[in-house]
Amino acid sequence: MAREAPRAARGQLGLALAIAALVLLLSAAVAWAAGRLQERSESDAADARLESSLRAANAEMRLELAAAGAKARVLAASPNVQRALFRHDVDALAQITAKDENVSFAFPGGADPGAGFALRRAVEVTGPKGRELGRVVVGVPVGRELVDRLSTAAGVAEGDDLAVVENGRFLTQEPDIEDRRSMRTPLAAGTALRLVAFAPNEPIAASTEDTRRRVFLAALLTLALLGLAWWSVTRYLDARSAPATAPRRRSDDLDDATSPSRRAREAVALVGEALAATHDPDALLPVIVESAVGATGAVGARLVTDGAERVRAGQPDAGGPPLSVSLGTGSDHVGSLLIYPHLDRPFDEDEGRLAHWLAAQASIALENARLHRAVEQQAITDDLTGLANRRRFGESLGLEVSRAERFGGTLALVLADLDDFKLVNDLHGHQVGDQVLRRFADLMRESVREFDLAARHGGEEFALLLPETDLDGGERLAERLADALREARFVDRAGKQFTVTSSFGLAAFPGARTAEELMLAADRALYRAKEEGKNRVIRGDSRP
Repeated sequence: MAREAPRAARGQLGLALAIAALVLLLSAAVAWAAGRLQERSESDAADARLESSLRAANAEMRLELAAAGAKARVLAASPNVQRALFRHDVDALAQITAKDENVSFAFPGGADPGAGFALRRAVEVTGPKGRELGRVVVGVPVGRELVDRLSTAAGVAEGDDLAVVENGRFLTQEPDIEDRRSMRTPLAAGTALRLVAFAPNEPIAASTEDTRRRVFLAALLTLALLGLAWWSVTRYLDARSAPATAPRRRSDDLDDATSPSRRAREAVALVGEALAATHDPDALLPVIVESAVGATGAVGARLVTDGAERVRAGQPDAGGPPLSVSLGTGSDHVGSLLIYPHLDRPFDEDEGRLAHWLAAQASIALENARLHRAVEQQAITDDLTGLANRRRFGESLGLEVSRAERFGGTLALVLADLDDFKLVNDLHGHQVGDQVLRRFADLMRESVREFDLAARHGGEEFALLLPETDLDGGERLAERLADALREARFVDRAGKQFTVTSSFGLAAFPGARTAEELMLAADRALYRAKEEGKNRVIRGDSRP
């Protein structure tokens, strides 16, 4: 017997170390998963920000090229320029180019005077009887000054940057961001120039590590408290239930299915298994109520919130006066757990303590589930508007297209982009701009059905996913939303009212057969709406 004691002690130590390792492993797994969710959320937000910057910078680049083309046409129509080209008056042309180094002229058959400009607009000058006199070339220098103008127009976020590259070579200064993510788009049609937007990865990594650290500590503390409470209660109940004259062996107690300690262990195990299987607080409530009945030997139990019964187990109507314990932590009150004893045997002091302890552990489990759900919700929700974010929208779009294809339904996609939103921020400030975004999000929520999805796709661009809706239905909803926004009134910092409009592009399945085709068709329609004057709804042709 003396030899068995050290062996038993070593066995208990090994079990304790195994449990500690399991607790650490579970905490690390929860922390890693939470960090992964946060990383994906931050990455999606950064990508959406970069895409929005590129879209706005491209629009500004088109204006730059349009201005260069307009200048070339004005010079080509000038009698002085036409006369100088007709007479081959190089000195007269030099006087014009001296005033603007971005302007050059070429005689018929001569060398290209704008060869030094990667971006340019040229206009032919014709004389009497259609005779070619030469060309006027206006270039757009590609340098830091251009990038600064594009960055200002696009509202590039602090810490992000833009650059122009050609065949992998930087034509402008390379951004001073070592660990970075990037996104690129053609700078102008017909050229090898690419506009690249950069964002640092450091804030994403820092946010991810902070989330993992906080979730790891919270999970570790929760599991440690559950383990400590389970150990304390079972030891206490073992001691209380053993007769003083003939102590029962622990193995006997484990075999007794009616012992309080056995019931307590089973209740804890049931709650623990439910918490491991789901992080839905509503799914945990029935398990908690049933565990309370099993742990205390009650005839039934009810969970009551604000006077209304939410969950019941057993036969509470057949029991005596209930024991009431509170579920919830802090201000997050879930309800009152009413546990009913047998009519002929009220709860003793030990069973009362057990009920309160079980309620405390259940409250911790519910809070842990609530926090887990909150982290998951943050990963798929836009912080500013409360709408679905780009990540959730992308996932839902693929699922809805698959569902429509499988069951032969329809699906409409509406893209919306607030018109001249940069001017709102420039004239009224970003705080007022945020109010506009939130108000438009509210209008979207008021316009859609419960199973529709409203999302902020990035920046001032939004999206609506409308299952069981064809192109006509999507157009009607977009028109209603456009009217509602036109009627909305916003107030600037000086107290003056102003209005905002939006452009809409839409497409529908089965006209577009895939998620990619839907997005492309709707985006093309949105681009046409912008090009045709904004503040309008355009249907896409749904062709890839």
